[in-house]
Amino acid sequence: MGKIRLIEDDRDQRELRTMLLETVGHTVVSKDEDLVVMDLRIPTLEAGLERIREIKNSSGAPKLVVLSGAVAELRGTEEEKMVDAILEKPCPSGKLLKTIQSLLLLLVASVMFGQPKDLKRHAPILYQRADTVGTESDIPLLMYVEWDKTDQSLTYTVIFSNEDGGTSTRDLMARWGRTTDIEYVYKVWLNEDGSAGVRQVQGAGHKDVAFEGPFEGDRPVLVPVTRNNMVAGAKEKTGRRFDFDPILVDLSEHSREYVMDQKPETWKIMGEELKREGKLRPYGVVRGEDISDPANYVYAEFLSTQKEGGRVAVGFTLPGGKKVQMSHLGKPGNSVERSGWMRLATELPPGTKLADLGTVVFACYGKGSCLVEKVAFVELKGERKGVDWSGPSEIKAGEIWLSRLK
Repeated sequence: MGKIRLIEDDRDQRELRTMLLETVGHTVVSKDEDLVVMDLRIPTLEAGLERIREIKNSSGAPKLVVLSGAVAELRGTEEEKMVDAILEKPCPSGKLLKTIQSLLLLLVASVMFGQPKDLKRHAPILYQRADTVGTESDIPLLMYVEWDKTDQSLTYTVIFSNEDGGTSTRDLMARWGRTTDIEYVYKVWLNEDGSAGVRQVQGAGHKDVAFEGPFEGDRPVLVPVTRNNMVAGAKEKTGRRFDFDPILVDLSEHSREYVMDQKPETWKIMGEELKREGKLRPYGVVRGEDISDPANYVYAEFLSTQKEGGRVAVGFTLPGGKKVQMSHLGKPGNSVERSGWMRLATELPPGTKLADLGTVVFACYGKGSCLVEKVAFVELKGERKGVDWSGPSEIKAGEIWLSRLK
């Protein structure tokens, strides 16, 4: 549990949130906080923006959540980049608590793993991909960084609003549970004094390429050069410039999609782009590579190791218990051969609630086996439940294993 400061000029709202936070074990404080939850108009927008700057420039630099009915006024400001999560009022209590808990976990990770203090020193500066200039398509949304203490390396990854090339929209949803593009762009191995040693980028064809510039200080200047956002040095700077404060993450117990949970607005932007580009179809209709509204999908996050050609998929029994809907929607190639933490999405009829779902189905295809080691949660429309899974359970190709939501 964490120490949380509330900045809210509505006394009733402040007292309600204090009660909520203390009920689940957090401590509400007035200083030395781990995390701040603040309104934006306190009482004016200008006062709120000034307070954001003060908080993020303070010596403690706590995590910062803006909870406001005026979040549109924060968009496009420099202060927006300083905020760790933005939630719009009215906000369900469960969503607020989940956001706080996720950010506190990131804070613990930064203390435990002894990462370099200045993560922005080596963070890439990114320019907009040439074929997207003048549009809002495939826009970089955020950057996160992973610290490997063993080899003293920093890996910087960017989440883009969409993938215009490579994997299709339908396949992205089945195999990754989202249609954003998440790509590592830059990796640097540090010398003892914190300066850069070896540097590399992910170039065309997903190939690691030594990077020799250009730089701004220690920071590489990059631009995506393929429609699936592989990068190279930005010798000609066109379009928008993206200068992110990277989010430190530890993904040893989470999928990469977990990072999007830290900035819930990324899911909203993803859906808006799908709608704008005409990639959404009605439920149950087959229409090329289009998908249903992402709100119609149930998401399962779990850890699985595929052995000797095994491919894993997940499904659910629909209300009535006689029909099972699978994540791959009848396309065996959209079962997943990679191992590790993953989040798969299964399309459901509109209006389905988490309470309507009974049995969770894990299936293994191909050959070999699928070792489902942990099941973190199942989520539908922001509500999460655990799974009655004793694991690890090895599922042979051609087998299915059943469990139930808790």
